[in-house]
Amino acid sequence: MLTGYAGEMNLAACSFGAVGTLVAFHTGIAGSGLDSRLTVQGVLLGVAAAAVVGGLVALPALRLRGLYLALATMAFGVFLSTMVLRDTTEHHVLGHTFTIFPTGSITVPAIRVGPLDLRDGPAFLITVAVLFAAIGTGLVALRNSGYGRRLVAMKDSPAASAMLGQNLVRLKLSVFVLSAAIAGLGGILMSSALGAVDTDTYSIVVSLSLLMLTVVAGIGYVSGALFGGLLAGVGFSLLVTTFNDLAAADPDLAGLYRLLGHLVTVSPALIGVGVGHNPSGTVHQVVEGYRSLRRARPVLVGGAVLEAVLYLLTLSGAMDRWWFGILTVVLVMMLPLLGRMLMPAAVLGPEEHARQRRALSEPADDDVPRTERDLRALDRALGLPAPTTAAPGVRRGTA
Repeated sequence: MLTGYAGEMNLAACSFGAVGTLVAFHTGIAGSGLDSRLTVQGVLLGVAAAAVVGGLVALPALRLRGLYLALATMAFGVFLSTMVLRDTTEHHVLGHTFTIFPTGSITVPAIRVGPLDLRDGPAFLITVAVLFAAIGTGLVALRNSGYGRRLVAMKDSPAASAMLGQNLVRLKLSVFVLSAAIAGLGGILMSSALGAVDTDTYSIVVSLSLLMLTVVAGIGYVSGALFGGLLAGVGFSLLVTTFNDLAAADPDLAGLYRLLGHLVTVSPALIGVGVGHNPSGTVHQVVEGYRSLRRARPVLVGGAVLEAVLYLLTLSGAMDRWWFGILTVVLVMMLPLLGRMLMPAAVLGPEEHARQRRALSEPADDDVPRTERDLRALDRALGLPAPTTAAPGVRRGTA
């Protein structure tokens, strides 16, 4: 919302998640030991605290933009992770004794809402999916509202938006508050899923990785946030672990598997190179590729059949589940490219395919010799005066 809609930069998303987690931990835990649960009241207080801190951070940065705003938010993230989260001493305020981050690690229990206990893995996954869908739907509705259009106008041209009477200070402050609240809720859910968190959980490097993966996936789309989160929380972690396990199980190919694991580690940066080609992100590019595949049904049917074969091999035990996941991702990403290779006329359309074929078959303009008649026609088209007679030995069109 902050970067994709409003064009503002925040390099400390996990820091607002840490604020929400700390407030929920100190105010919203009921019970003790194995019976301890995180209450809804604590979650709401944590989200509200993250929103307030987001507004406070935005106040001195309201006049900043671009690199300077990114550095300001990064400074806040570094301060929180190196000073606040490492504070394990007891404080006495108004007769109350508390420790911000006791022992350098805190245990965040699962959330319980009446009969719904999110300690159960499937229940937690379904609940988080519903919350993400609700927030994503709300963001799409906000983007299509008048407020969302004002954010986009501010992103495109702050000067023009101000000339039209928009209050940029109020817009920036509101979008910082809303985005910080979302980050606070995400931090609480992430901490509850992990169970125990320490200072490294909210380091500035984690925030930078999340931002980079979301930009690569598509910072202006809810689907980009989903794909970036899946890459950060599931994809790369599982892929690196899988290649390490394969290296340990097969010493003869250990070097190859470790190399593949290193490539997976740096793959976000490699994928980011493609953002210059398609600023909308990888998800948008893949979706557009599948839209063109609607005219190439044999390719879609072949991809579905291949995916079914991979699934049957996994069910029979002939292939590991991790390999099924890896090959499925490869198939999904490569199917549009295969469609362009196997059925270019259907994917590109008859006119575009014919144009590309002509472009490949026709010689370049510089290789075509031009006659005096062509040069005179070009002069007339450009409105140039009639050429004078060239000196002997001098050829027109040369320099």
